[in-house]
Amino acid sequence: VVKTEGGLWDITNRLSTKTKLELIKKIFNMWLTIWQAQSWVCKEWYVIDLFAGQGFYIDSGKKVPGSFLIFLETINSQIIKLKSKNIKIYLFGIEKNSRNYGKLKNEVESFLDKNPELNEVIEYQILRGDCNERIDEVISQIANSNRNPLFILVDPTGLQIRRTTMEKIIRLRNLKDILFNYILEGVRRTSGVASKLARGEELSKREIKTVSTLKDFLGHDVEIIKEKRPEDLEVLRSYVNAVYTDKSLCVVGYDVEYPDRKDDLYYLLFASRNQKIVEIVKDIYARQKEKVKGPTLFGREFYVGSILEISPKSSKTVTFIKRKNLLYRTKVEYGDWTINHIIGCAHGCKFPCYAMMMARRFGWVKNYNDWRKPRVAGNALEILEKELEKYKNDINFVHLSFMTDPFMYDIETGDLIPEVKELTLQIIGLLNESGIRVTTLTKGFYPEEILKMNFMKDNEYGITLVSLNDRFKKKFEPYSAPYEKRINSLYMLHSNGLKTWVSIEPYPTPNLDETAEDIECLLERISFVDKIIFGKINYNIQSKNFENGEEFYQKIAKKVIEFCEKHHVKYHIKFGTPYSKENTKDIFNSYDS
Repeated sequence: VVKTEGGLWDITNRLSTKTKLELIKKIFNMWLTIWQAQSWVCKEWYVIDLFAGQGFYIDSGKKVPGSFLIFLETINSQIIKLKSKNIKIYLFGIEKNSRNYGKLKNEVESFLDKNPELNEVIEYQILRGDCNERIDEVISQIANSNRNPLFILVDPTGLQIRRTTMEKIIRLRNLKDILFNYILEGVRRTSGVASKLARGEELSKREIKTVSTLKDFLGHDVEIIKEKRPEDLEVLRSYVNAVYTDKSLCVVGYDVEYPDRKDDLYYLLFASRNQKIVEIVKDIYARQKEKVKGPTLFGREFYVGSILEISPKSSKTVTFIKRKNLLYRTKVEYGDWTINHIIGCAHGCKFPCYAMMMARRFGWVKNYNDWRKPRVAGNALEILEKELEKYKNDINFVHLSFMTDPFMYDIETGDLIPEVKELTLQIIGLLNESGIRVTTLTKGFYPEEILKMNFMKDNEYGITLVSLNDRFKKKFEPYSAPYEKRINSLYMLHSNGLKTWVSIEPYPTPNLDETAEDIECLLERISFVDKIIFGKINYNIQSKNFENGEEFYQKIAKKVIEFCEKHHVKYHIKFGTPYSKENTKDIFNSYDS
């Protein structure tokens, strides 16, 4: 028994905090159990507690463990199994308050003194400071691999966690399971201040700071400055979509009510890419609801149905497959090595598409509609890590991709397919970390995340652009990103100092596109790029029957060459197209800065 300190750490009459601590323990226990059953993962696991607190709470005069001690106790309860599997768990705690920091260190040291065997399984660090400022220090010590499980707890007392901090964590390749305490009351109160700004009311210095804190928490793409304060769940869903589901994470949320009124205090959100784990947590939430509120006539299913669930937008259109290999040398004349981490392409181009013809020939897809349902290699990173050990020294650069699209556009949402985008970004990151340059080519568009990534400056980002005619696009590239969206995203990368290029292939004949004679308009729109590849169309019967086709391509290829030489743009005319030369095929093998 200890003297009650009161305030934040006394939870004697706070069912909400007791519920939160119970859920943290149950979910972390589940996490340890599930990962022990996965033989393919590495032996080093990571746990991060961004608001570690003082290590304990007071309940009716007695100490009860806080989050960091819950982690230690739970690991200790499974220590025999963990030791038998040679698992090592690295725990990181960050606490800003110096008094809490000191108490936490004492609690941890005391616990380990009583349980010395635990030192064989864990290593821990407790850092003092703002987690937004110290997160880079923690991340630098983590094996950034999809074979190293990572559990993150984010439990602030308000809105102290910045969106940029969460994005740094989510960009890690690790298989991440995130428990996030979304303080509904904090967002509700501060968004009310933001509404005053929208109405043109003058704000005090304190209120201006409040709005700034809210923006740092939510991010600038979540709309909050409205004349009428937005609904709580509207803001919550916007935040979850921007931070989690757009990154292919599924989310479930447990709503904790005020003790004295029918209103929600906060949502304990759980986010993971693994749908099965999410379903288990959903069941844990439902059981907790039943424990707190009691059984219903409809059984536990009543509570299961009440749990907030938000899934990635395109989760119904994307399926996951397993691949046996990934890297291979390409026979494309200007290529080196390539990766096709998706089978199929949502863009459904009808030139016809060579990649689709090959996929049908090898039995990978049944028909056109089947081709438009992308199958993502869920084990791509695991395979790539192994293959890089074998092939790394033979690779000059890797191209993404010749048989699919690395930044696939979803015409229904008007956005990139998140599962494809996230895997592509992770693959680029893994290749770059191995010192391997990457070239990309898309009929989608480039996300702003690229600007935040620590990618190699010698990567080269390209778009395919063979026309500016929307009638032609509707017929031959019906589901790809709009031309202007492609160009603008490429210009964004160029404006930020990145290397860009355009593939003008397969270029149509005038009987397919009435604007084809006027390639100058297209070239002027992309005059900012560093490189251009040009090639004629090869598999279209109408184009083959076009009279004077050879003369047409001679004239167009000559215009491309003259334009490139005038604007100091490197170029390659593809083999089989007039004016093609052998000495330009290595256009990507080196880069003159």
